[in-house]
Amino acid sequence: MLFFFIILYTQIIFFKMFHFLLIINSMFERELKGLIIFFEMQITFGKEKTYFGSSRGLYALTTDDIKATKIKGIDDKVLFLTIDQDNNIYFATEDNDIFIYKNDTSIVKIEGVEAGADVTALALDSMNNLYLGTLAGIYYLPAGETVVEKVSWGDYVIFALIIDDQDDVYFTTNKRDFFSYQRNKEDPLVLIQNLNELIYTMAIDQTNNIYLGNYIYQTKTNELNQINLRDRSIYSIAVDANDNIYYCSFLDGVYFLKKGADQVIKTNLFGREVQTIAVDANANIFVNNNEGSFIFQIYNPPIIPDPVVKPKDMVVAKVLGYVFLGTSGAVGISCLGTYLWNKYRYKKSRRR
Repeated sequence: MLFFFIILYTQIIFFKMFHFLLIINSMFERELKGLIIFFEMQITFGKEKTYFGSSRGLYALTTDDIKATKIKGIDDKVLFLTIDQDNNIYFATEDNDIFIYKNDTSIVKIEGVEAGADVTALALDSMNNLYLGTLAGIYYLPAGETVVEKVSWGDYVIFALIIDDQDDVYFTTNKRDFFSYQRNKEDPLVLIQNLNELIYTMAIDQTNNIYLGNYIYQTKTNELNQINLRDRSIYSIAVDANDNIYYCSFLDGVYFLKKGADQVIKTNLFGREVQTIAVDANANIFVNNNEGSFIFQIYNPPIIPDPVVKPKDMVVAKVLGYVFLGTSGAVGISCLGTYLWNKYRYKKSRRR
């Protein structure tokens, strides 16, 4: 029986180390209520509410609540979502209709997008002007207007679009091209580089560093550097108030890049198949996958000291108060338990 408990215990240890986290009093997880399960959930933050775009319209979540409420009058599948400084919400639906939900009161339709120019991205500049990336170039909506106009930057198939605090526009295409449009230059449209991967999403920090796939682009120096992302299926990137970066990978879960670092760490924050991640001003991490939507709250994670001696088969990574153990050590323990158990069974059978 002793050997039975040894093998059972080692198998449990291996399972927990391989699939779950060792949590050091740093995370509190809540599942959001009131939302339907929608894999491609869109998330944006208003002044007092968090808004979710789903397959059945828009939902709103009040601060400190865990149950979202459906917004009446918006029932279409929401694919893209953003919010301006006046709390007006801009969203595009599956039918390629674009609307403004004005300060939680009225819904206004945006006109002027040509047939076939399906929306692929939305971004706002500092003056609340809206830019729409589409399959047929970029459209522009001046603040306060309801009819878009097409910009003369080419008929590119836009995959991702973002704007920095200087109102310079950056976008990626289906040809893996990464462009910038800077009005203060003599030739404003610049091809920064043809990348090694398709870029579906971008994020920007407080110092105008742009994060896109396996790259970081420093707008001040025009440097484009690579990091060590193992999985290139990045569909969502979030930046917290301290400029730490969270990469949402469909195939490989969530990665974390500490401010100033150039190497990401695999976190297993929410397993795999994570489609959407967003971080609010209070460091609440919103995560969505095919199991639903969740909030993770990080409370002043403790500092975990490095062990005095590290065995060769153990890797220790410190991320937001978590400890991740390399699987090789777990495999070794598991194999040892299996060996002892089989040896015990063999001796017992010989005695018979």
